[in-house]
Amino acid sequence: MGVLAACSGVLVWGGLLLWSLKRDPRSLRNGFLLLVFVHYLLGLLVYVASTSTMLATAMGIVTLVVGLVIALGLLALPLLLVADGILMMRRERRSLANTLALLTGLAMLLLPIVLVALLRHENPVTSSVAVALLTAQVCAGACFLAFVAHTALYAQIARRASAHAVIVLGSGLVRGGVSPLLAARLEYAVDAATQREGPDGMPVIVPSGGQGPDEPRPEGQAMRDWLRQRGVAADDILVEDRARTTRENLLYSAQLLERHGQPTPYLIVTNNYHAPRAAMLARRLGIDAQAIGARTAWYYWPSAYLREFVAVMVEHRALIGLAAAAVVVMTVLTWLSLATR
Repeated sequence: MGVLAACSGVLVWGGLLLWSLKRDPRSLRNGFLLLVFVHYLLGLLVYVASTSTMLATAMGIVTLVVGLVIALGLLALPLLLVADGILMMRRERRSLANTLALLTGLAMLLLPIVLVALLRHENPVTSSVAVALLTAQVCAGACFLAFVAHTALYAQIARRASAHAVIVLGSGLVRGGVSPLLAARLEYAVDAATQREGPDGMPVIVPSGGQGPDEPRPEGQAMRDWLRQRGVAADDILVEDRARTTRENLLYSAQLLERHGQPTPYLIVTNNYHAPRAAMLARRLGIDAQAIGARTAWYYWPSAYLREFVAVMVEHRALIGLAAAAVVVMTVLTWLSLATR
């Protein structure tokens, strides 16, 4: 990469990233723009380092260390995911969503074996299938990296967002009371509201959640009682007790706040793995709100984060279409190149 191309790339993609963040920090495109910007920035750093023997040596050492860390991380990641998936199965209820870490780890372990087995046959069919699997893995990896980049960048932006109201998303009750996971959200919401307290007091808190079929009362009411027990004044609480989904949480809470004359922007509080998708949903609904997340138990986070990634990809059908097109093109090209020999 030439210095002119690197400098131009840093300026162009950095400018696009800043424009996109200013336009809406909740958009997934920010993750892709950040990856491209970092690519050109690293290229520029490599060129600058090459102009000096000392800098080149230092850059070589840093590159070697980073490369070793990444390589060891990639080797250990499947095993860690499998171990976490087994722990998740033991501590939580068994469901497809809760086995995503386990399934992903197993897939990462099995894919190289499958690719080697396919390529050993050396014929158009098996080679095409191997290329299709490899292309699908590359596309999924690129999308996942963009999602990680977006969530990391968005978390830093959202935590500083201003708000006139704080919406707390429900997550189910345990024997009619607030669960530890939901309590973490409420504690985080109180802290966020306190930090944004102004001359007119702190922002109103909206505990949002309806009554499930196995719950003795609406989640919003149980959350209100928890807040009152923690010293939050009744006038600072607006209960939304009809929502059954995240979409309804946001819609009904926004309507409730509008009826009570509470202006935007709002702040949505959920768990850290869920915050980016909640923000994206608010964006699609036209609600001026950012989302922040309370911490989640370490063993629960990998499966939950992978579940959110899958859900975000399903909501971005254009990305799935582009990935599918890439798989088809690479498969056809491989078939044609081998079949015509």
